[in-house]
Amino acid sequence: MYRNKGGQTVIELIVVLPVFMMIIFVLLELGNIAYHTLLAHHISYELARVGSMVGVKKASGQADPTRMQNKMRTALSQMIGSSDPGKKVRFSSKVVRTGNDPQVRFHHNEDLVVNIVYRVDLAYPLTSYIFASEPKRLGILWLKANARMPIEKPLLN
Repeated sequence: MYRNKGGQTVIELIVVLPVFMMIIFVLLELGNIAYHTLLAHHISYELARVGSMVGVKKASGQADPTRMQNKMRTALSQMIGSSDPGKKVRFSSKVVRTGNDPQVRFHHNEDLVVNIVYRVDLAYPLTSYIFASEPKRLGILWLKANARMPIEKPLLN
């Protein structure tokens, strides 16, 4: 009676294993995405910090966006560690005026806003159809992060 049921285990394995593996791959990919999300937010914060610290050459002077961009580009290449960090991270920055300092005449407060787009190469099969940005067949997720930092303007040299 039980002699002909030898293939039942194999059939159950064939039915259950793909579902189980998909669950495992999705959990691992979520961990990978969470790690890269933290990394993207940290990169945007550090770029905003670097840009805001070096944006002014003289006391109470105007912010120099070109100088900030150059310093942030150098810092980004050191953080990413590649000769072409533009493949992994693209960033843009903008100086936003926030108001006047009531204690010092002609001293304008400004913030540096940094926006980045960070590339995540998805690692596991079939998860790119769930998590990837368009076109999904490439298996790439583009994360966006931004940070805002006040530009340091010393009053005295």
